[in-house]
Amino acid sequence: FRLMHEQTEEDDHKDWCDQALGKTNASIVDKKDKIRELGLEIDDTIAQADELLVDMNAADDMVGKITAHMKEATEIREIGKKENALAIKDAKDAQTAIANAIAVLKEHYKDNSEVPKESWEFLQGRRAPVTLPEEPSTWDSAYTAVAEPEGIIAVLEQVSADFAQMESDTAAQEASDKEAYDEDMKNCDVERARRGKESEVKGQERQRLLEKQKDYELERKRANSELEATEQYLRDLQPACVTGDSTYVDR
Repeated sequence: FRLMHEQTEEDDHKDWCDQALGKTNASIVDKKDKIRELGLEIDDTIAQADELLVDMNAADDMVGKITAHMKEATEIREIGKKENALAIKDAKDAQTAIANAIAVLKEHYKDNSEVPKESWEFLQGRRAPVTLPEEPSTWDSAYTAVAEPEGIIAVLEQVSADFAQMESDTAAQEASDKEAYDEDMKNCDVERARRGKESEVKGQERQRLLEKQKDYELERKRANSELEATEQYLRDLQPACVTGDSTYVDR
C-alpha cells in the first residue's frame, strides 16, 4: 500500500507539473505575442502621428503663404487704386482746363471776327463802317484767320476727347482691378479657413493618437512585467518539475 501511495503521489505531482509547465509556457507565448502586437500598434500609431504632423505643418505653411499673399495683394491694390484715382482726377482736370481754354479762344476769335458769331450776338451792337482803299495791299495774301482758330479749337477738342477716353478706360480698369481683387480675397479667405480647419482637425486627431500611444506603452509595460513574473515562475518550477529528482524519497 505504501508503494502504491507513493506512486499515486508521484503521478499526481507529475500531472501537476505537466499542467503547471504547460500553462506557464502557453502564458509566456501569449504574453510575448501580445507584447509584439503592442509594439506593432505603437509603431503604427507613431507613424500615423508623424504623418499628421507633416500634414499639419503643410497646412500651417499654406495659411502663412495665403496671409502673406493677401497682405501683398492688398498693398498692390491700394497703390493701384490711388494711381487710378489720380489718373482719373488728372483727366477730369485736363478736360475742364481744355474746355475753359476753348471757351476763351472762341470768345477771343469771335471778338476779332475770326469765328462766326451767333445771330443773337449781332444785336449787341454794330461797328462803324470801315473805308478801304480800292486795292488794299493785304488782298494779295491768302486770308487764313478763320481756318486757323477752328484748327486750334479742333485740336483742343480732340485732346479733350482723348482725356475723356483715358478717364473712361482708367475707370473701367479700376472696376476690373477691384473685381479681381475682391474675388481673390474671397477665394483666399475660403482657402485659408479650410487649411486652418484642416490643421486644427488633424492636430486633434494626432493628439488622440498620442494618447493611444501612451495607453499602448503602459499596456506593454504591464505585459512585460507579467512576462517577467511568468518566466520567473517557470524558473521556480524547474527544480521541482524538471531538473530535480522526482522520487518521493529524495523529495
